[in-house]
Amino acid sequence: MERWSYRKLGNFSRRLNRFFNELTEGNIKGFLLYLIFLPLYILSILYGIAVRFRFFLYRIRVFKTKRLNCKVISIGNITVGGSGKTPLTIYLAQRFIEKGKRPVILSRGYRGKIKDIGVVSDAKDVLLGPEDAGDEPYLMALKLRGVPVIVGRDRYKAGLYAIEKFNPDIIILDDGFQHIRLARDMDIALIDSRRGFGSGYLFPLGMLREPLNGLKRASLVMVKNGEEGAGCGKRVNLFPPSASCLLSPIFFSYKPQAMINLITGERFNVDLLKGKRIIALSGIADPCSFRDTLKRLEANVIKEIYYPDHHIYTLNDVEDIALQTSDIEMVIVTEKDAVKLRRTQIKHLPIYSIEIDVRLEDSDVFDEVVGLKNV
Repeated sequence: MERWSYRKLGNFSRRLNRFFNELTEGNIKGFLLYLIFLPLYILSILYGIAVRFRFFLYRIRVFKTKRLNCKVISIGNITVGGSGKTPLTIYLAQRFIEKGKRPVILSRGYRGKIKDIGVVSDAKDVLLGPEDAGDEPYLMALKLRGVPVIVGRDRYKAGLYAIEKFNPDIIILDDGFQHIRLARDMDIALIDSRRGFGSGYLFPLGMLREPLNGLKRASLVMVKNGEEGAGCGKRVNLFPPSASCLLSPIFFSYKPQAMINLITGERFNVDLLKGKRIIALSGIADPCSFRDTLKRLEANVIKEIYYPDHHIYTLNDVEDIALQTSDIEMVIVTEKDAVKLRRTQIKHLPIYSIEIDVRLEDSDVFDEVVGLKNV
């Protein structure tokens, strides 16, 4: 009875998450939309007033923007959910390391337990797990040996700590587009071409974190999967005309590098997926993008299991997943989910993660804009 109740609750949570994604992306039509439109529209107006008022208070200097004695590059977005912030942050940090620089990553540590400042990695060892640090900072710490990763809700305070302890050349602010308390030398705004700006409404009716004219703050706009998606193309009229930086965005995409067996750690070529009957398992903001990646690798996606973004996997989740594997050869997960699933009892599952890298359409322009060209 308890297992049935847990599975029912899990199914409800996944349906609710999928409904929210469909709503904010503007895919829900008809009577249901009319039923929920007015209350969510009112909430989105109130949210928009609060966001605009906050920015206004910074403009008139009631709230102060503070500057660190270090170059700061922010990577963020204007929508809720994923648009490639973590992979691009990893890519940028790796590029600076290759150039002999000393980058430090600052992250809020969303869903982590750290309330003040936490050192996820000191550039040598990973010191915090995903439960304390949050899944994305933990993933960055694992993939970026040689780069300190620090979490803290007050990024200015965390930045002062980083400068004192690690003496960085550059601080990379992960998910920092709306964190205007900390001054930055460059703002990189990311857009997912498949999802675009969703319905065009502010949260919770839509997926916008702030009004679209906020993109005028961006020094550089980058579009994920611009060559494959249609989201931005359909909504090009939503771009604010005065945001000249949007005239020449840089396109980037994910390039699958390898498959990793989560139990043994063995690496395999992604060609191994071709024709395999698999389950696509993810707890990310845009699970459809993960499914599309697997289909491009010619995997036979028999079933998709979605959990909400930043989901922490439990033993009950793993048992529930195992019950659905009778007719499949592999369970494939994202790197972000892998760091949490490795800490559960998964030894009885044929489970693998897909390791990805970032591919830029015009890396020379990117290098010049972010200051890598003449380093």
